[in-house]
Amino acid sequence: MRLWAWGQSDPGRKRERNEDSYLVDPETGVMAVADGMGGHQGGATASRMAVEYLGRELAEVRGNFDAALLEQVKSQLQGAVRTTEEMPIVNDMHDVSTPPAGSRAVVTQPTRPGDPPVRGSDPTLPPGAVPAFSPALEVMRCVVRRASSAIFEASWAKPELRGMGTTLTAMLVHGGRAHLVHAGDSRCYVFRDGQLRQLTEDHSWIAEQLRAGSISEAEAKSSKFRHVITKSIGFERDIEADTKTVSVSAGDCFLLCSDGMTNYVEHGELERIVAMTWYRRLPATLVELANSRGGDDNITVVVGLVANAPPEHAAR
Repeated sequence: MRLWAWGQSDPGRKRERNEDSYLVDPETGVMAVADGMGGHQGGATASRMAVEYLGRELAEVRGNFDAALLEQVKSQLQGAVRTTEEMPIVNDMHDVSTPPAGSRAVVTQPTRPGDPPVRGSDPTLPPGAVPAFSPALEVMRCVVRRASSAIFEASWAKPELRGMGTTLTAMLVHGGRAHLVHAGDSRCYVFRDGQLRQLTEDHSWIAEQLRAGSISEAEAKSSKFRHVITKSIGFERDIEADTKTVSVSAGDCFLLCSDGMTNYVEHGELERIVAMTWYRRLPATLVELANSRGGDDNITVVVGLVANAPPEHAAR
């Protein structure tokens, strides 16, 4: 099982410069979309730094995440001591919230016959077993933290870059699982068995108001605060991005995109488009759609297919 991936980015109809960046590395199994903020130069720099940092660090690991995690722990012990978190594995595609920093999230199976399974537990494990800790996800999380610090420091080194930051939605397919790290309002979806599911939650003021029931969908679409982001990479030195792990199967299709695309497509329509389009053509199809409906923002789409077959037979 491996990843086949395609991507496309476009400045849109109204912007002269593209501040989005994306990463597609099937050999490493990583994909990412970043939407820069902080002025033309700052936004483009922040998004490029984020994906380049992520790609370089994960490529250097060469798939040996146990050794990479050990090196990270050694490095942390040389500085400040911190607690790493155990992340539960999601094998049934149910959400599991990221635990707060410094906590440990341990999910166990029922210990008595007849007890209902715990939300987020792994039904393949024996009763009482604890889900495996994911070195790959922990390595990704720490890489993103270091990337945020590097972008923050770069912004203070040059006045023209001051205040820059970027969204980042990144996925690593490794060992039969997809590990996701996310900050901002770029999104990740999975298409499985004819259904499209959003795996990320937008970190934006509008999304938070919608989740709280404070505003309606119609009010959200017309709000002047639509582009206010509540979590990003690089705007602050330290960032705790959302993390999630899901099991993958051959045939799963993952879609990563910036809000320049999702602002123009409702969920139901997007699901139909994904179902009816060759996967390798999806990036171009969705970019063209967003541009045909206004193209007010930069548009970036990355599509990844988990498959056993060669790409020429796995593109649907």
